[in-house]
Amino acid sequence: MRTTATTDAASLLRRHRDLLATLPVTFRAFIGVEAARWPTLFAPEKAYLGALLESVAAWTGPERADAFAAMARLEAEAGCRDVRATDPRRLQDETQALLRRKGVLPRWRQEVDRVFQRLQPEIDARLHPPGAPRRLVVVVYGQGIAIQRDRLWHRLRDLGTRIPLRLEAARTSDAFLRAVFGTSADGLFAALYDAAGHDAHDAWIVEAGESLHALCEAGDGGGGAAATGLSYARLRAYREMLARSLYDKVLSGVSGPQELAAYARGLDIDPPERSLLRSDGVLRAFVRDAFLAGNGTLLVNNTFVEWAAVQALKRAEPRLLAVRFGVRDKMKPFSSLLLFSRPRPTDQVPVLEDPLGSFIDAEQLSYYVWLNAEKSAAYRGKTLYLLLAEGVDEMVAIRSGAAGSGADERPAASLAEVAATMRAWLGVSPGASAARPLASLVG
Repeated sequence: MRTTATTDAASLLRRHRDLLATLPVTFRAFIGVEAARWPTLFAPEKAYLGALLESVAAWTGPERADAFAAMARLEAEAGCRDVRATDPRRLQDETQALLRRKGVLPRWRQEVDRVFQRLQPEIDARLHPPGAPRRLVVVVYGQGIAIQRDRLWHRLRDLGTRIPLRLEAARTSDAFLRAVFGTSADGLFAALYDAAGHDAHDAWIVEAGESLHALCEAGDGGGGAAATGLSYARLRAYREMLARSLYDKVLSGVSGPQELAAYARGLDIDPPERSLLRSDGVLRAFVRDAFLAGNGTLLVNNTFVEWAAVQALKRAEPRLLAVRFGVRDKMKPFSSLLLFSRPRPTDQVPVLEDPLGSFIDAEQLSYYVWLNAEKSAAYRGKTLYLLLAEGVDEMVAIRSGAAGSGADERPAASLAEVAATMRAWLGVSPGASAARPLASLVG
């Protein structure tokens, strides 16, 4: 459930002005950079920045001096205190350059980690108290991925419960997804959106294709606005516009990586109509950063899916996250390195799909999604993870903080019961279905 921000960045900095004056210059620069990003931050990120400053302010003078002592010594050694830049980004760049020049940047990073390790328990207690709402993460392997049953979910299946499924008539991709998530008017996303206090940033879809997007838009319910959606396939034109902009900038000449990074941060390109289920300034900045900050996200659909899903977990903390991997193209030798170039037609390598490579990737990437969620206090101990594959009569269910039962014999469940389980776990309306949730998961 979202809480409305009661302050803005300027008033937050004013309230802690005296505190900020006592902090190491590099820490103060970090706070300033984050405050400058305020218009593009999700509500949990704004809450985190406030909780961070409140937690530091709660320390006594001696506690604060002890926590920042090593960081302050490294700054003095590098000459960071002599930097007179007032712009937070410039202050950060110049102090980082000094730390790097003096060869103390790795030690400085270790001290930053130590400070946040001390702060994190207090921040988590402020932001995620006992009784925080449950969360749901659903990972789906799309049709066409070459499933190897003996290797399916091999890194996660022993952490949860393997449950056989009765697919009945839901053997095609569309039928499978409709049975699990419902349609726009009466589906899971609409049910969560209709619950009191929730908005479209509480439910996310991140997928390689666009089947879940189409499902949300189907019917007359207007359910597209009920979720935040990112589709690699739908964002193709946007990806090409980003690549062209960066390519043109490089051709025009840049002084170095910092100038190119600053240019990339300032790109304000609107995704074409229907690329996103809904669009606002925060989401547009998120999509840009997901493509430009992630390694390989402009090239590989499933890499984008994993990276964007993990960033959504960290930044937006949705109650519901649906992740759907698809079939990627075979990697092209050498030509994949020419990401921002415009090859001649005679230089282009034909596009071929790689179903088996897609399975290998999805196995690793789905594990990363789970791992990153469990690192967060927002998800740890309060999340149900469901791993499904379209057309496969088995799923894995993991309850965060609960011991898994592996491959115990269990009666087969219908997809309607899976859908009822998700609704019951999130505490939203059961809809028109008469199916009962799986007691072993929601009890």
